[in-house]
Order: sequence, then C-alpha cells, then structure tokens
Amino acid sequence: MRIARFLIADRPTIAVDGGEGYVDFGAILEAHGFRSELSGKDPERRIIRMLRRGMFEEEFIRAELEWAKSNGVQSGLDVEGLKPMLPLRPGKIICIARNWADHAREGSHKVPDKPFYFAKTDNCVIGYGEPIMLPEGVGRVDHEGELGVMISRKATRVKAEDSGRYILGYTIVNDVTARAFQRELISGGLPWYAAKSIDGFGPLGPAIVLRGEAEPLDGKRIRVWVNGELRQNGVLDDMIFKVPQLIEEITGHITLMPGDVIAAGTPEGVSELHDGDEVAIEIDGIGRLANPVAAAD
Repeated sequence: MRIARFLIADRPTIAVDGGEGYVDFGAILEAHGFRSELSGKDPERRIIRMLRRGMFEEEFIRAELEWAKSNGVQSGLDVEGLKPMLPLRPGKIICIARNWADHAREGSHKVPDKPFYFAKTDNCVIGYGEPIMLPEGVGRVDHEGELGVMISRKATRVKAEDSGRYILGYTIVNDVTARAFQRELISGGLPWYAAKSIDGFGPLGPAIVLRGEAEPLDGKRIRVWVNGELRQNGVLDDMIFKVPQLIEEITGHITLMPGDVIAAGTPEGVSELHDGDEVAIEIDGIGRLANPVAAAD
C-alpha cells in the first residue's frame, strides 16, 4: 500500500494505492464525513495532522477503501503522466552518518561503533522533479541516496523489538551535501549543519510505501544514477545499524513525532553534482526519486 500526492485540477490530492491503482483518498474521507480532518490551508501540514489521528494506518485505510466500494463512491484516479508531489513535509529529518562501512572509508573516516546522527531541517525538503539548486560559492555538492523511514506516532525511548509499531512506512531521501563547505566546517571544529540544510538539499519521495508492502527490507538494493550513469549501488543488508537499532538509539535522546523521517545512511559512490545533471535514486519495492540539478541565479 502506497500514499502519494498529485496535483489534479489545480488541487493537491491525497492518493492511496491499495493494490488496484491509485484512488482519491481525500474524496473518500470527505464522502465519509471526515471534512474537518481535511481542512486547513497548508496541504503538507494537513497530511501530518491526519497522520497523528491514525488516518494512514493500514487498517484504517483498508476500512475506508471497503466503505467506498460498498457505498459506490467513485474515486479512481488516472495518474499516468502526472508528477508526484512531495508526499509530506517532515518536521525533522534525522540522518545517520557513516552507516555503511564502505562510505565511511571512502571519506577517510573510522567505522562507528554506535549510530552517529545529525538533523536536516524542513526548508531543505523538495519533491520528485523539483530542481536541486546549487548555490554560488559553496563548492562541491554531492548526492547521497538513502532509505527514508517514516514515523507514524510519537516515539520516546522505544526498544528495538518494539520499533515496528512506530514505523508508518518507507520512502527515498537524497541527503544532498555541500561537501566542500562541510569539510571547511569540520576542519574548523564546527558542526556541519549549514552544509546539510541548504534550501532544496533534501529531495524526498515519490511516495510513502507502508510497512506491509515494503518489508522485509532484506535483499533490497539501493541505486543512484547521475545522467544515467550508475554511481551508488548497495544492498540494505549492508547497513551497519539496521532500522530497529536506529529507532532505539535516536529515541533514547530525541522524541520522534508523526511524519518525522530517519534517513538511514548512504553506500559508497557519492559524487559531485553539476548544473544540468539529473540524479535518480531507486530502492527495490520503494520507488524512484529523480531531480534535475541547476545553478542558482
């Protein structure tokens, strides 16, 4: 089961694919009387409010789809040729650094013995097809294809064995990094936040694939292409710290909220992006996220 958003007739539409093609989930909910839950001027925040109310739990979605079918609600969508919108704007993205041994080594870093993480802020998030803008003067900028873990409910001090209850599903994240700027900050003993949260440096999408469809993650491959040339190619099994461990470690210190995302780290092969490039990331069973690259005015 997948959750996505599309712009249809100038209206951001919440769409769900339960296995028979996308349907207008917002129209189903409105027909069923959930009008207040669909209100609000900011569609990206609206979907977070719905998430907090459990309206994207698989059981709830399936019940609504059955209700629509039983009541003759016509909600099918033809999304052929439509560009997916940003599925939602996370409150925060927690990124795991050096979670692949080969990537740690290519950056001349030691392999960590426990999860090491930092945050990206919501201003950097863009959707499928939106351009990654390269600011003047920051130097080299790299792609980093990563698995995104979408949080479904408030999570504090969660044990690894209980982590599944807090995972809505999975998406794709490109942890775009101003590499030269990052190295400059590190050499000065400063945090690298500014090199990670530049506007547009967090492409995310194209959809949220719920746990029931996406798991198990074992054997799934992540690949990154730049202009059709394969640059990164890894298997999720090779992550040093798996998703349950990451959730336990992070929530031991930081409360995760509905709609927050964990970007689970990148394999080796990060490379520089240039004006005119297109970077595409695929994860088996999760989808394909593609963005053009352009020089900022």
